[in-house]
Amino acid sequence: MQRLQLDEDEKLTRKEYLKRKKKQSSNIKKQRSKLTYIAIFLVAVVGIYLIAQIYVYSKENNFKYVEDELSKAQKIYNVYYVTEGYTYNPVYTLNSIYSNGFEDKTVYSNSGLTNIKVSGDYIYGTKEGGLYRLKKKGDEIEPLVEKELGKFNVNGEIVYYTQGSNNVLKSFNVNTKEVKDLGIDNIVEIAIDDNYLFVVKDQTTTKTIYRLNKDGGDKKELTKKSNVSYIIESGDNIYYVNKKDGNKIYLVTKNGENESKVADIKTASDNGQIKEIDGSKYMFVRNNELYYVNVDDSNKLFKINLESKAVEEVLPMSVELLQGIDETVFYKIKGEMGIYLYNIDTKFMSQITNRKLRDFFVDKTEQISLDDIKK
Repeated sequence: MQRLQLDEDEKLTRKEYLKRKKKQSSNIKKQRSKLTYIAIFLVAVVGIYLIAQIYVYSKENNFKYVEDELSKAQKIYNVYYVTEGYTYNPVYTLNSIYSNGFEDKTVYSNSGLTNIKVSGDYIYGTKEGGLYRLKKKGDEIEPLVEKELGKFNVNGEIVYYTQGSNNVLKSFNVNTKEVKDLGIDNIVEIAIDDNYLFVVKDQTTTKTIYRLNKDGGDKKELTKKSNVSYIIESGDNIYYVNKKDGNKIYLVTKNGENESKVADIKTASDNGQIKEIDGSKYMFVRNNELYYVNVDDSNKLFKINLESKAVEEVLPMSVELLQGIDETVFYKIKGEMGIYLYNIDTKFMSQITNRKLRDFFVDKTEQISLDDIKK
């Protein structure tokens, strides 16, 4: 507390001294009280600002809070995703959420399943070197291939997979439990259309695309000049990454014709970082446009018109994984948590979940009605 200051010739009575001291003390208390109120006010303002920003962010990044026409028109799907526990040995849990942000729930805690796919009523995934499946509304994991699994893909009741040190291609009928050896080995990639299997065969110095019937017959070599990384099938063509030409994107027809470069564009290849099951996690075709992760521009999502060869940026962020469903791209941003969606036609964008996840799969066979959603 400050001392009372007096002029040299000034004299005070005891009564006057105590009166001044009391007044001085009162002024100091008022100053302290004023500072306290100011501090409380500033804290309140900052708190209100933070709450407002969180609310705005939520509205902009999750369309369950938005009631505009774009959000209402957006198709809703069930998205399955795998979260990784914070332990020394990773523990994987299977979850699901509607693509509008509702109904986020755990499907199977500590399931161990990764590299998930959905087909029919089942969720398929890899676990401890084997292949398993789980009924969408069940609680029991069923083993299908218990060891030495390589790649797999599902076509109706048939699972096509590779097994063993030689990556022998096999089929497994989930109904009859019949296993068939399809007579081709060293297979590192599997794609399927209505009529054929398309596989990438590792031939030591190069990797080549083969086409074969679903029973393993009528094998045909499709590529002769390329060193193939991963593949996708669309329409009459197989699109693939050619490691022989700096990871540029090529195509070949399903009859083995027109093995050629799409354009001087390149994307991710199997350089040891790609661990997913198929190439559709990195590129897809829609309306005669090829969408791809552009490694020459920070892994942003680009598209190329397959007729005019015009190239255009689609998403300005670094895409780690993607899946194209109808007019919507579902994607995970590299180094960030959560899943996002972007509607190619309407430009509508939203965050589906902000949870940390390893991989995801959108069930395009089951479109969700707004009437099914609990609000």
